[in-house]
Amino acid sequence: MTGHDERVDPASTRTEPADEAADATDWSLPDCPACGRPVWVVTVNGPSDATASPCGCSVPPGSLERE
Repeated sequence: MTGHDERVDPASTRTEPADEAADATDWSLPDCPACGRPVWVVTVNGPSDATASPCGCSVPPGSLERE
């Protein structure tokens, strides 16, 4: 068989940029405007309808955007 079987040690890989470590204390998940729980994802269902996850609250699209 030709080619190389390269194995990568998961502990040695980084998935974040090097300068992100300094910004880690400044970063946080936005809070749901309806219930206050952290929001991971917003699914836009229409021009004026969106659902925050994991809480499931209805929120206006764009209401969780950062400035």
